Amino acid sequence: MIPGISHGPPAAVEAERRHAAAPFARRVPPAVYSGLVIAAIGALGWASGVPWVFPSLGPSIAIQARSPEHRTARPWNVVVGHLIGAAVGFAVVRITGLVHQPPMNISHALTGARVVAAALAVFLSMALQELADANHAPAEATTLLIVVGALDATLKGALVLLAGIALIAVFGEAVRREKLERRASP
Repeated sequence: MIPGISHGPPAAVEAERRHAAAPFARRVPPAVYSGLVIAAIGALGWASGVPWVFPSLGPSIAIQARSPEHRTARPWNVVVGHLIGAAVGFAVVRITGLVHQPPMNISHALTGARVVAAALAVFLSMALQELADANHAPAEATTLLIVVGALDATLKGALVLLAGIALIAVFGEAVRREKLERRASP
């Protein structure tokens, strides 16, 4: 036998290859996976001309890569949590009339209406996530991004959010499963 060269059937060769790669994959830091996922989403957005990268995706992929076994890393929590956060943010800016005011990053003004809207949005988002068993802390950032005007509370803004959420769910789930599989392997 020559070391490093398999002489068995294809299934045995594949198992041997995976076993040899396992120690390396277990050592890949979550930051590498997270950076690659955000780079992929960013590249897709750049190529399509749509800004699919927004701040609350960073904590989502960090949870999926760092704590894949945690309930908040599950696809249900990521998708439904962000959808609830976005829906609440859109509703609150419409109800409070903030949709007609300039975003905070342009006006540089924190008004009483924004403070009330932010508190209400976080409260409602967290309460609804709890009811749906879809707790996902980064979704509170999504709702706040909408309330402060950093994410557009328009149909186009909603579509951008949906795409970003879908991409982080798909890529993040691939990372989560990879990490779980590597932790379970000997």
